[in-house]
Amino acid sequence: MGNKIKECFIISGAPEEDLSYIEANANKNAYIICADSGYKKCIKLNITPNLIIGDFDSAEEPDIKCEIKKLKAEKAFTDTFHCVIEAHNRGYKRIIILGAIGDRFDHTYANILCLNYCKNNDIECYIINSKNRISLITKQKQIKKEYENFSLFAFMEPCTGIRINGAYYTAGFYSQEALDFKIDDQMGVSNYVCDEAATISLESGTLLLVESND
Repeated sequence: MGNKIKECFIISGAPEEDLSYIEANANKNAYIICADSGYKKCIKLNITPNLIIGDFDSAEEPDIKCEIKKLKAEKAFTDTFHCVIEAHNRGYKRIIILGAIGDRFDHTYANILCLNYCKNNDIECYIINSKNRISLITKQKQIKKEYENFSLFAFMEPCTGIRINGAYYTAGFYSQEALDFKIDDQMGVSNYVCDEAATISLESGTLLLVESND
């Protein structure tokens, strides 16, 4: 029990119609932080957050009985990244970010960059919406048939010695024992798990893993 990882859920305010995945993925007993208007999703789902952080430029300041940290509108980081930093400062070692993939690609990309901050601080992090789960691989990860497809990209640095077992496309597809990805390579797109699980490993670099349903 003493080795249980402290888990935090961050609910962001990206516009989205389907909130059922938040209810399915969020542990209501875990620590929950809302990024700005993300608190409105909690209200709809009858979830009480522990903390709300934001400048409230996209929503009125909430009237909810929980801790609230109001930020200045003129700031260097997004509301979601402020939530990630706060979760780190409070000692959480697993962070699940929900509601952070929206119509504005700049905000979505900024939220994806939060994964790198978490990697550099030894925090396990996932970004999830109704169709996707995004995470990083630095050494090895096993994935199951929870999603129809998965794609791999070199994230912010080249990757070497990539091996994929238990999936349809492996290094053998390219007549190699292992693959190297440059940061602009696309040959890791649209693979799928064909065994009970697939194992992805690499010798150096960081892979961006995107698990998706059509």
